[in-house]
Amino acid sequence: MKRLVLFAFIVAAGTIGCTSKAVKHEVVEVKSESPQLKAAVLPPEADEFSIDHRAYNHYISALLYERLGNLPKAATNYQRALKYHPDSYQFRVALAEVSFRLREYEKAVELLVETTPQDAEVHLILGAAYAALGEDDSARAAYGRLIVVDPNNSMAYSQLASYYRKTGDLDSLIWAYGHLARIRPGNERVWRELGRLQAQRGKFDEARDSFHSSIVARADATNILSFLSLAELHVLNDRPDSAIIVYKQALEVEPYNTTANRELANLYVRLDSLAESVRYARNVVEATPLDRSAVRRLGIIYYGLDSLRLADSVFTSLVDSGERNSINHFYLGRIAALSDDYYRAIDEFTKLTQMADSVAESWLDLGYAYRKSRQAEKEILTYQTGMGHMRDAEGEIRLMFAMGAAYEQNAQIREAEEVFEEIIARSPNHSQSLNYLGYMLADRGERLEYARELIERAVNLAPDNAAYLDSYGWVFYRLEKFDEALVYLKKAVSLDSDPIIFDHLGDAYKAAGDTENARLWWQKALELQPDNSRIKEKLDR
Repeated sequence: MKRLVLFAFIVAAGTIGCTSKAVKHEVVEVKSESPQLKAAVLPPEADEFSIDHRAYNHYISALLYERLGNLPKAATNYQRALKYHPDSYQFRVALAEVSFRLREYEKAVELLVETTPQDAEVHLILGAAYAALGEDDSARAAYGRLIVVDPNNSMAYSQLASYYRKTGDLDSLIWAYGHLARIRPGNERVWRELGRLQAQRGKFDEARDSFHSSIVARADATNILSFLSLAELHVLNDRPDSAIIVYKQALEVEPYNTTANRELANLYVRLDSLAESVRYARNVVEATPLDRSAVRRLGIIYYGLDSLRLADSVFTSLVDSGERNSINHFYLGRIAALSDDYYRAIDEFTKLTQMADSVAESWLDLGYAYRKSRQAEKEILTYQTGMGHMRDAEGEIRLMFAMGAAYEQNAQIREAEEVFEEIIARSPNHSQSLNYLGYMLADRGERLEYARELIERAVNLAPDNAAYLDSYGWVFYRLEKFDEALVYLKKAVSLDSDPIIFDHLGDAYKAAGDTENARLWWQKALELQPDNSRIKEKLDR
């Protein structure tokens, strides 16, 4: 606070005094975007006054008491000084300040509301006193007048920011932090908070610039949040390459930052760069070895990289640690199946069905393991059992479809037909069942017109499905409509390189009298299935 300079007032014959003109304060216009802040107008300049020696003596005593930390005595002497000079700006402001420090906030306000000039010092104490009294609107008005007088007063903007935060006025809060950033361009925390607020408002480009300014102000580990926030903004704006650059910059200042390593791992997974991802996933596990989610993520990445041995060790360690999580058994079962260890796969998938009994995928995986181990009856029983655990129609239909296919592959044709007919009755647009049943009938030459109708419905539902188009061409072949068969089979081979489709197209060409093209497509089919004796026999004719 301002104080009179003591030695400036010594005069002859024991008379102490001086005259002082109040400083003329000009109104400074502040361009404000704040919807709550209005311009304040300062009072006219004060009249000249002289200082009585008694006032000055009390003022000197007050200064000494204040210096010694005796605030009550200082206040008493400031009050006495003011008695002799009631219009003194200096005495009034000094007493108001000490009153504030003594928590006599109402007295401080009473002294200052009539003080002239209403300069920055007055508005600052007034704002603090009103705030201490809980009079937020008056405090805000005082700080508003303060920034009119002193547009670069950071305390005023800080206090206004506190008020706007309390009232939830996000736009004004951003305005206040914008001015704080202007006044304190080297303060990384101000820029960081401004960026956070701008992002909250959805002003992502402005937030990005603010976080960048924060990093420029301080690019070390103490400001790691700005790096992470900037990278997160890039992710939100679907700029993964930019996010990766910033996360790597964050790791340069804090190599073992868990968030940066984890997000880099996730980003590289998203970009299908698992080889890059695994490095950062390992860093996370090394930093947080008890974080089972991080360990599991590493196992999933190993699985995606076909590093089955490493993936197996990760998921096995999780199970051995006592963690009961169905995902562990899902991956252990898949790893076993890929390693042709179907009995182990059956064991893992059985545990999976016990832990996730309402998930169709669990039962489908177990059924698949039974199929690969040539246990058809157990495969079909698995699907039947799983259907009883489903809580949704979609899951039940998926298991029914798998059961119908299992019946067909086990040569239980009538049972398969009944299952597919039931699916179609429940879900008339289930294109897989329409195609499967239609192809079964067409391949055996049964109910061909009905088969054509079924497959046509499937094709209408999925016009670019190569398997459905193959079935449609094949039913026309069975109906001896070879020109129509060629149309759909040629479209099918344009969409998929499947030896069955090639074989069917060769048969259609042969039936249409085009032996050369027939042999061409049979040869293509044989290249993909070199051990297919049936195709070899056609070519040998």
